[in-house]
Amino acid sequence: MKSTIKFELALLHMIHLLVHADGPVDDRERNVIQLIRKEEKIPDAVYRTFEISLTMVNEKVLYNRAIALLCQCSEEDRIKVFVHLYRLAKADDDLSMKEVRMLFYALHDTKINFDDVVRFARMAS
Repeated sequence: MKSTIKFELALLHMIHLLVHADGPVDDRERNVIQLIRKEEKIPDAVYRTFEISLTMVNEKVLYNRAIALLCQCSEEDRIKVFVHLYRLAKADDDLSMKEVRMLFYALHDTKINFDDVVRFARMAS
């Protein structure tokens, strides 16, 4: 199934929030981000536009925008976003409490069950 711009932007917002939650982005995280972009076929133009939009807002605005975008996606796409975030959180072998809180708040706000995310992540492995 072809991803939508809302899915792509929701994913990019959530990735940005997650990788910056625990400080600087490391090489393992960068590599996983590139793999996710490649898997989801996110065009460079969408990514560049997203990066430009980051300069104009704070973390709370980004989070609210991400949740609004996610809520406009199908349940399958919302789960897919969290599967990617789950993989990304595991990439640096250091899951911080800020990352955990952000993920669980987002799961709650989008009405996604964490067990579903883990199940889909295992099936995708």
